[in-house]
Amino acid sequence: MLMKAIGRLALGAVLAAAAFNAPQAQAAETKFAAGQSWVNEDGSVLAITNVGANGQLTGTMTSQVGCGAKKAQPVTGWYYAAGAGGALSFTVNWEGCNSVKTWAAQYSNATGAFRALWHLAVASGPVWNGIVAGANTFVPQAAKRP
Repeated sequence: MLMKAIGRLALGAVLAAAAFNAPQAQAAETKFAAGQSWVNEDGSVLAITNVGANGQLTGTMTSQVGCGAKKAQPVTGWYYAAGAGGALSFTVNWEGCNSVKTWAAQYSNATGAFRALWHLAVASGPVWNGIVAGANTFVPQAAKRP
């Protein structure tokens, strides 16, 4: 009886190991491309309209907070694809707000999302609080259909 129980335990361990090591179904990847948009935790929307062969990107950023809120502002930047994602940077010149903001991020093909660090510089003479830093997480925004 003891041998039978040990045999069942051994068989269970073998089956569990096989299941753990079995190839898992891959989720569909979302490659970074023009025509996509993302929203961050503040509700601001980044929409990419073009990604050139050299990685240069353009689009718009519509902030939901601060100066220039709810007004689409031009975005320019760069994307470099590699492996399971890529590196990107983009900048907004906040028209009428006397400031520019730049994000640097790592994009994930697995989730279609990216986390970014940013710096916002205010146009003025050098002052101790003229540059502010922070972070955002951008997640894919559902496509809007006309």
